[in-house]
Amino acid sequence: MRRRWRAGVVEAAFLIDSYNNPFLNDRNRRRHTRRRTRIRAWADPGGVAPVYDCVVLDVSEGGANVVSVTGVDLPDSFELQLDARNKMGRAEVAWREGAAVGVKLDKSK
Repeated sequence: MRRRWRAGVVEAAFLIDSYNNPFLNDRNRRRHTRRRTRIRAWADPGGVAPVYDCVVLDVSEGGANVVSVTGVDLPDSFELQLDARNKMGRAEVAWREGAAVGVKLDKSK
């Protein structure tokens, strides 16, 4: 964190409070607080397409940040699974940055 002026304690407190508050931080437009994780998972696009090994870096009530282990691009839509019985839900890609994607989770399906 850069200090532009001396009141660093007040500035740091504001930055920490604004990290998960979408009304205070223009860079963070999330509606829900996210929890950092490092969960191994896989992305299953369905059909005959192969599954992709990935890691869930953080998760919130409405979505997750997922990165491909092998660096390949993940499909635009896939089922995010932790193992054979535990599914996080249907994932729709909201943004991409290299091998990482932000997904919106639909847990109803």
